[in-house]
Amino acid sequence: MAVLGKPKSVTCTCYELGHTWTPSCLRASTDVLLEVLKQALKIYGTLYTVAGILKKRDLRYFKEKLLREIAQSVLFLTTNGTLFISFFCIWRKLLGRFFYSTTGFVAAASASLTAILLERKSRRGLLAIYMANVATETAYRMVLSRGWIKPVKHGEVLLFSIASAIYLYFFRKGHLAEQTKGALSFLVGKDELPIAEREEGPNHRRHGNTLISRLSESSTFQRINKSLQTTPKHFLCQHSYGCVHYVTKSFIKMFGLGYLVQGGVKLLGALPRIYRNPSAVWHAIKHQDNFKLGAFLGCFSAIFKIVNCLLRWLRNKDSEVHGLLAGFLAGWSMLWYKSSTIALYTAYKLAEVLYFKGISKGLLPYIRCADIIIYSISTAFVFHVAVFEPHNLRPAYWNFLLKVTGNKFGTMNRRLLEPLYKDAARIAPDFWPDYDMRYTSLTKDSLLRRS
Repeated sequence: MAVLGKPKSVTCTCYELGHTWTPSCLRASTDVLLEVLKQALKIYGTLYTVAGILKKRDLRYFKEKLLREIAQSVLFLTTNGTLFISFFCIWRKLLGRFFYSTTGFVAAASASLTAILLERKSRRGLLAIYMANVATETAYRMVLSRGWIKPVKHGEVLLFSIASAIYLYFFRKGHLAEQTKGALSFLVGKDELPIAEREEGPNHRRHGNTLISRLSESSTFQRINKSLQTTPKHFLCQHSYGCVHYVTKSFIKMFGLGYLVQGGVKLLGALPRIYRNPSAVWHAIKHQDNFKLGAFLGCFSAIFKIVNCLLRWLRNKDSEVHGLLAGFLAGWSMLWYKSSTIALYTAYKLAEVLYFKGISKGLLPYIRCADIIIYSISTAFVFHVAVFEPHNLRPAYWNFLLKVTGNKFGTMNRRLLEPLYKDAARIAPDFWPDYDMRYTSLTKDSLLRRS
């Protein structure tokens, strides 16, 4: 990382450093535009279509809104990618050289601010939280790589557990927005909500678990199910049958869901290989990640319910405070499926909830355009790191940047950035662009002699 003081700079051209596949700045922007556009259409076309089907949108949505929403998000992502390389060149031409800040952060901030203004307002908050998540993890990776701190063992699990404790405390009180309450109700059920908050239909208890219902059709499972239903239940428990049945049913439901979801993702990833390797289907179905996600979701739901029931038995009273301990202990189920992405996203969503609660009570000021500011700064920081030290990015996000730009982000000559950051070329130390020597005199040997 560059030190404070006199700004460091490099005097190479845009072609030599950035768009090494073409000497033309305009052609470079056009090439990136076409690559990002192509990938954005795939991403948002699939995402919005699948989301519309899963949400059971009506025909009117698909006829009148789907294409418009896809087009707006495609415009947003395409603008962000294209303007980054454009501002990369513009700032170089304005200042005559590349400075540490303008090479990545300022160029990306200019592009991100313009792009996010083109996206729908309803999506800006989600994008802001996601990019803040990526930026936080990136910063953590940076300080670890520099040896400034030591990694915290199970740090992501601890963070997730703390966030889960607070979330489920509010859940027990019924003090969450409908969307968040709905998500948690799906994960842990509605029986721990305040009675007035449940809004359950007449068939909620009878048909709330299709998997359990189908399993119960067999005589063996039917006997087991009935046996579990008759287990003791505290008089304060709101679930229909015994506590053991309540917990077991929840575990099976969420374990099955997690296994199916992760298995479906693995199976989709295996589809291109099926023709050459039919066994890829079986490997996808039995992949250990399927079991891990199932165990994570199943244990989370089951532990939350176990603790709530146990505390009612031990204290002979019910309290929303039980949600704190139950949520914290349930959070440790992430040991099955450790994910800094999930932990950080949960923490940032909680921060958003707490922020708006603070606003509603007059304790915190309302910041207009906070989502725009957070997205622009976070994205600028992540892109800056992608320029100078991509080895510190989350691998999945770096691969996304490569894919969405047709690998053009990977063709930067980071050897030229080593005066600004000595490890800039760590991700590909032997890479050297195939320059058109009509537009540069720079060679690998000349750079070595200069250094």
